[in-house]
Amino acid sequence: MKVLAIGASRNIGYFACIDLLKAGNTVIFQLRNVSAFDDDAEMKPFIESGKAKLIKGDALVQEDVRTTWTEANADGPVDVVLLTVGGAAKFTLTKGFVINPPNLCTSALLNLLSVVPHDLATQPKIVAVTSNGVLAESHKNIPFLAKGFYALISVPHADKLGMERVFHWSAGWPEESWKDGDPEAHILPQGWEERLGGKPGWLKSFVIVRPAILTDGEVTAKYKAGENVPGLWTISRKDIAHFISNDVLKDWSKWEGKAVSVGH
Repeated sequence: MKVLAIGASRNIGYFACIDLLKAGNTVIFQLRNVSAFDDDAEMKPFIESGKAKLIKGDALVQEDVRTTWTEANADGPVDVVLLTVGGAAKFTLTKGFVINPPNLCTSALLNLLSVVPHDLATQPKIVAVTSNGVLAESHKNIPFLAKGFYALISVPHADKLGMERVFHWSAGWPEESWKDGDPEAHILPQGWEERLGGKPGWLKSFVIVRPAILTDGEVTAKYKAGENVPGLWTISRKDIAHFISNDVLKDWSKWEGKAVSVGH
């Protein structure tokens, strides 16, 4: 497979890409800083062999994403796009954890979906990470004692809600099934649908991954995964990477077109 990885210089995307590279796949990284792997001994042999390719670009700049998409497809079509953009959250007394910009993930998704042609005979498999508990329906399934922490991440979750709304519309899921209102304008600006061609229902090949509370633990390869799984507490970033590389991409027909909660 040829994989285009956006937001994979560290954490979930990085771990998933290492798994994919070890399995013999080619991974093209879009990186704001192409020196990100200069001191990475594990990544070095893949770069030297050409299995890992680095393209300089910013996921928040549409033209950068367009250039990356063109370059990634120059010698054959991209099979998979992995979108794991995330920012370092900072804690504030008034808002809990915040990210800058507040629409980081939504903006990256809009840029990606605006440059992927909608008329491709075979769409790339798009895997994007949002979060469990973002939608009201999934929030009901969170353990009661965990809801206090979720209140502290309402700002990052507003960004994830924007992503969920974009997927819901692009996939053509029934509008009456969207129960969470419109994301705030600074997350999803008016007219965003026109950037995506103005017609819903074009996106077919995707999986939304919704992790429980993320930790820095080791991979266990033991977790629950499914639509609206109740009672999920935590999940390590390495386990989410394992789920993507070893479950989602190896059994695409099982997960395609679904929003999957993952955790313990």
